[in-house]
Amino acid sequence: MTRVFISRHLPENSSFREKLASFGSFIIQDEPLIDLIPIPFSIIEPCDWIFFSSKNAVSFFFKQIKALSIKIPTSVKWGAIGLATAKELLTYQITADFSGNGNPEEVGISFSTLVNGKKVLFPSAKNSRESIQGFIKNEALEIFNLSIYDNLPKSDFDIVPSDIYVFTSPLNVLAYSKKYKLSDKNCIAIGETTAKQLKHSGALSVLTSPFTTEESMAQTIIDLLR
Repeated sequence: MTRVFISRHLPENSSFREKLASFGSFIIQDEPLIDLIPIPFSIIEPCDWIFFSSKNAVSFFFKQIKALSIKIPTSVKWGAIGLATAKELLTYQITADFSGNGNPEEVGISFSTLVNGKKVLFPSAKNSRESIQGFIKNEALEIFNLSIYDNLPKSDFDIVPSDIYVFTSPLNVLAYSKKYKLSDKNCIAIGETTAKQLKHSGALSVLTSPFTTEESMAQTIIDLLR
C-alpha cells in the first residue's frame, strides 16, 4: 500500500482519491499547511477582465461578492490561470473566456494578447507573486490588484512519513521545509512555481504535474509508480 501526502483538503469524492483508487491501494494524508483568512473588501474597480490565479481566489471572491450583493456587469470577461481554476469558476456558473495551462510565463504571454487597452482586475492572495501582471503591464490599460485573502504558513502540524509528497503551492512547500527535510522525498508539484520552490528548498526528486487539476496530479503519481 502506497502512502501519499497532499497539501490540501480533499473531499471523499474528490477526483484525486477516485483516480488513485482506480489504480491501486493508497493511504492519503490530505492536510493544508497554510491557513487561509479572508480579507474584506467593499467594492471592485470597473474592469474589462477579472483574472484568477487559483481556486482559492475564485472561492473567496464569490463568497464576498454574494454577501455584498455586488453585481458583475455581463460585459466582463473571465480569466483563469489553469484548468483547475477554470473548473472552480464553473461551480459559480461561469465559463472562463480565457483558460491557461498553469505555467505563469506561457499564460502571461498568451493572456497579454487579449488585454490591449483593457482594464484587468486580479483578486488574489495578499502575498501573491503577481506573475501574470508582469507579462501584461505593457498591454493593459490598467491593472487592479485586489487582496481578498491572506495565506499564512502553519507551524503546528505532523506529517506521517509517506512514499510520495504532493505540494499544491510554494507556500505549502515553505511551511513543510521549515519542519522536515525534502532532500530524501519523492515530490510532485502542482505547477512550475511550486516545483521551483521545492528545488530551492532542497528537494532532489521533483516531478511537475502537466496540469493543475487533481486528475493530473493523481495521474503523475500513477506514472511515477509505473
